[in-house]
Amino acid sequence: MQRIACAIALNTLLVIGGCGGDDDGGRPSVSTSDDTVCDAVADVACFNMFQCCSEGEIEDALNVSDPRTESECRDDVRAICERQKAVIDFSVKNNRVTFDAKVMNACLQAIVAPEDGTCATIAAMLPWAEPCLESAWTGTVATGGQCDFQFECAQDNICSAGRQCVALPGVNMPCVNQACATGLYCSAGTCLMQVAEGGTCTSTVQCQKGFFCDATTPTRTCTKLHAVGEKCSGSGTCASGSTCLPGTCAGSGFTCTSATSCSAHCADDNTFCIGDGDCGTGVGTCSGTTTTCFSNAGCISPATCVFPVKCLPPECVGEIVCAEQHLSIDYCEAAMNSLPFFQGSIGVGGRPGAP
Repeated sequence: MQRIACAIALNTLLVIGGCGGDDDGGRPSVSTSDDTVCDAVADVACFNMFQCCSEGEIEDALNVSDPRTESECRDDVRAICERQKAVIDFSVKNNRVTFDAKVMNACLQAIVAPEDGTCATIAAMLPWAEPCLESAWTGTVATGGQCDFQFECAQDNICSAGRQCVALPGVNMPCVNQACATGLYCSAGTCLMQVAEGGTCTSTVQCQKGFFCDATTPTRTCTKLHAVGEKCSGSGTCASGSTCLPGTCAGSGFTCTSATSCSAHCADDNTFCIGDGDCGTGVGTCSGTTTTCFSNAGCISPATCVFPVKCLPPECVGEIVCAEQHLSIDYCEAAMNSLPFFQGSIGVGGRPGAP
């Protein structure tokens, strides 16, 4: 079924930049229903701000010019949230969308700042990355049913201009705005099956989830994303949450992931070169003689022009492996800023910013 990004209630957190709590400063407990989501969002947002932000930062986040108490903060956030959530309430009322409290609770619990006063930390992964990956709202309208918004349609359906959920095209069917059903990709206007591990490919979009198109193989093939510590040829070849540590081009100091990323360099001063004649003084001697030359044309065959300084081939040195990212987590500057799928807006026929 179509998953809706939490852009309605949780987009409030993006705007606000944090999350809320009780007047006594205690860490809020999270328990939501579709009717109480905005209360929980306000609790979490304001708890984070009053624990982790300065007064000026709180006023900027709320877009106000006067100081706020934590209770007033919750009133402000709740009002913003409820206004944004109105469109979802309409769909829920019409039985076109369902709400999953467990998903919302898990996300908000991951976003709320730690009770020990930790407002910033360094970690390999955002603590809310997995809990907030799904939306708490799910479209339920099947193919052929009436819809007013894209998010009301079940998975692999879109809301057409005629306000009807229409199934995304299947295998060998024409693509709709470059979109196809799950497990397919659009190729030259036609939906084709994504390629399994070991299958040939020309780009990663053609490969099944969890695989990338490996250009280093003799024939490009869909290969499993590399784990931390495994060799890689770019961050796109590493599993989610990790990055590819590059090597260094010998001579130039530029970063690289393979020798093809580098240029040839002179053995004496590492300057760029194409051939030996570009290095040193550029003056050589004809092989087997003392005759000076500047190229093979200056020698009598089969003698060749030999230069004293060699042009070394491109070389990428260092251990190039997938490594964990280290992220700065700032609970004041809005946990939500790192979650682009919360940023989408929803309109008639539009598609929310879902992951």
